[in-house]
Amino acid sequence: MSATPTVQVPLSQGAGYGVIIGLGALFALAVVGISQALRRYSGVVQSASEYAVASRSLSTGLTAAGAVSAWCWSVTLLSSVSTAYNYGLAGALIYGAGNMSQITLFSLIAIQMKRKAPTLHTHLELIHVRYGAASHLTVLFFAVATNILVVSSVAVGAAAAINSITGVSIYAALWLLPAVVMAYTLTGGLRSTILADYLHTIVIFIILFVFWFTTYATSDKVGSPGRMYDLLQQAATSNPSPNYEGSWTTMKSLGAIKFGWLSFLEYTGVVFMDASFHQKGIAASPSATVPGYILGSLSWFSIPWCLATTAGLVALALETTSPSFPTYPNKMTADQVSSGLVLPYAAQAILGKGGSAGVLLLMFMSSTSAISAQLMAVASISGYDIFKTYFKRSATADEILRVQQISVIAFTIFMAAFGSMLHGVGVDVGFLYNITGVWSTAALSQICFIFFSSRLPRWCLFPGVWISFGAGLAVWLSLASRLVEGPLSLTALSDTDVCLYTFATAIGTGLLLCTLGSLFTPQHFDWDSIWTSPHLSAADAQEVDKIKNDEHFARPYLNKWLNVSVIASVIIFSVFMLIWPLSLYREYIFTRSFFEGWVGVSLAWAIVAFTIVGLYPLWEGRKIIKTVVVAHWVAVRGTKEEAPGPSPLTTSSDSTASQVSTSDEKFPLPHDSPVEQGQELVGASATAESGSSP
Repeated sequence: MSATPTVQVPLSQGAGYGVIIGLGALFALAVVGISQALRRYSGVVQSASEYAVASRSLSTGLTAAGAVSAWCWSVTLLSSVSTAYNYGLAGALIYGAGNMSQITLFSLIAIQMKRKAPTLHTHLELIHVRYGAASHLTVLFFAVATNILVVSSVAVGAAAAINSITGVSIYAALWLLPAVVMAYTLTGGLRSTILADYLHTIVIFIILFVFWFTTYATSDKVGSPGRMYDLLQQAATSNPSPNYEGSWTTMKSLGAIKFGWLSFLEYTGVVFMDASFHQKGIAASPSATVPGYILGSLSWFSIPWCLATTAGLVALALETTSPSFPTYPNKMTADQVSSGLVLPYAAQAILGKGGSAGVLLLMFMSSTSAISAQLMAVASISGYDIFKTYFKRSATADEILRVQQISVIAFTIFMAAFGSMLHGVGVDVGFLYNITGVWSTAALSQICFIFFSSRLPRWCLFPGVWISFGAGLAVWLSLASRLVEGPLSLTALSDTDVCLYTFATAIGTGLLLCTLGSLFTPQHFDWDSIWTSPHLSAADAQEVDKIKNDEHFARPYLNKWLNVSVIASVIIFSVFMLIWPLSLYREYIFTRSFFEGWVGVSLAWAIVAFTIVGLYPLWEGRKIIKTVVVAHWVAVRGTKEEAPGPSPLTTSSDSTASQVSTSDEKFPLPHDSPVEQGQELVGASATAESGSSP
């Protein structure tokens, strides 16, 4: 193991704790306040369904923002920059391409859930309805394992980065980050996490723009794309890359291509197994599901591409040439790169303490967004798939809600302790990034067949998923000891070739089992039986009636969106995984002008993405925003002008007296402010009533 040079932390521990605790408390109060305002003024009623799936009413913009934020983990930001550091421009592009197609592909699952099983609260409920307890518990186990590994990689990566910036204890960060998230997740449920995701995404884009403009426009260390190009050519001479002719500005990189396909296989499994994606798919309104995930996919791509094209290249250019780089004049060690420290070091080199503060905010925003999504996923599974399914079939909405809230607290404590254990035994982000795929790919093929085939037999799930997992695990352990020199170690298990073969084996085994089972031992399933399934109780009656009477759940309407999803998935996968990277995989080193255009396009893409996930949700929700603001203003004025005495009524100052009843929370609103269906910020309809005072 190489010696790690001592690097002085740029910010104080006080700054670190201030962001985690202070900013965390501020965000929690803001999100809880917004959620309370929506309940009070726009008719949002807290219930188990509202808590788990936001009453199935999210708009397109918020669905896209939620997908971006849920997929924008701290490990995403850290590992994308590390990949660019390892492979140059090719690493930055292929990291984004290898991890964005899954979001579009998931739109197929999301719209299929609405076509075939619109009454679901979780995707696992369908497995219990079709195949019974053994299959249900098997897939539930792998789903929760995926949630645990996702939170672990997010928390461990963020804690390591925060420690490198501020010196805050890694153990303290591992406990405080989940605790902050729990504060607003516990009270507001999925709607609160979506609102927090939206706010976090805005901040992430703003910091991204600051990094780009400082690096390529104002910095005296780089200052322009042309200057960056010159520095990278010098770096290729003193520190050649593993790419074509040692260049950092070529797309001919076998290592990057392998890493891209490894990421695609692994994180397709993660997206399809991660219950948080299913929850947001269920929560989206039918008209918002497919466009939300497509726009989210295209928007998310801009973050790792633009960030890695900036910070990853800064590290390559300044690492051994600028005294501002923390490890100067030494290169970063393999341990530092694997721990995700390329981003904080590059930010410090180009922006000083301001860059370190920016990365600190990035780590906080990205980690808390991902953790909140995982908390809600586990809460939904606990309430519907464990408590209601196995302990109390006739559970009321309030009972399910209590179980969900208790599970949020329990999972927060468990993950803080589990993350501390992982750090204590020396597990880093690089290993967690790869081991997640060993679990997530085991049931990927089965999940696809469950939603798109009515012939899949029970044995393909139990014991089929365990067979897929066993095959992948056997390949993982055997190849790690054969292809990598030395004893079996975490480094050997994280090898790209080893993991690529492992994930392909697990997915291929599952695909073979499902194909053979559907052809030779089919078990037919009547999708219409979902409507009379035992998983529906009296507590679900009102929700089921609402779905039946909603024209957006009509089969022809949903079929249209399924076709759109299929076409978009084929196009996006073909362009980003095949056409774009492989058309440039040739003996070509970027010219200065081509490089300048490449960097400019990465910024332009990020600006368009910010418009989609940052500004478009505000436009969609303009009427509900106006309604809530006006109602709150009227309520505040009414409170201030209320005369002494026990009467709950108050009279406005104008000639028209309006009644404000604190018991039923009715407030006088302008006649032009009702919220029309489909134009809500969060899908809730506003109700405004006025009357004369007695």
